[in-house]
Amino acid sequence: MVLVLATIAPLVIVGAVGAALLGLISVGAMVAVALAAGENPGMITFGAMFLASPVQWWTGRSQVRVRKYLGIVFFLLALSNGVMFAIESGVGAALSAPFLVAGTVALALAAPLFVTSNRWSQRRLGMRRWRLLHKATYVVAVALMAHVLLIGDIGLGFVLISLGFAARVPAVKRWIQRRADRRRGIADPRPDTPALQLER
Repeated sequence: MVLVLATIAPLVIVGAVGAALLGLISVGAMVAVALAAGENPGMITFGAMFLASPVQWWTGRSQVRVRKYLGIVFFLLALSNGVMFAIESGVGAALSAPFLVAGTVALALAAPLFVTSNRWSQRRLGMRRWRLLHKATYVVAVALMAHVLLIGDIGLGFVLISLGFAARVPAVKRWIQRRADRRRGIADPRPDTPALQLER
């Protein structure tokens, strides 16, 4: 469902822009449609991307392609949202309120992640530096949560991001991995189990 939403939302925005360029709708209507198609779907898309790693721990199936797709779509939706807001209120308004500052920070930090979301960048930066750069995803997540909290519009995206953070708490992560191992029939050795007993 999230993948469908992440695909439909950009198409709605492109359709609104195209309709405005053809004179079928006003610029104001284009902005309204694009903002509606970008805000909540963008948060949900990011939240789903942020949960991709916990899903991978649980299922044992790689979520790299899904995470990459959702990350790219999130940035495009966030960029669209920023552009539409600038058309509606002007560029200077981006820093006129705390919730706008938080949204601007999230978009600014997401930009280098979007640009480097490819194998060429991984090779050029090296995996260690590339992974370090992409740790900024956590800061983007915090900025997005602050953005919606300051707006007062907590929705599914906020919940998904919160679950993503909760799943990364070491104790919770170990619990997820142990449950997943049991589901797959993998032994669950305890750290304090003597080596000889493990061999038996």
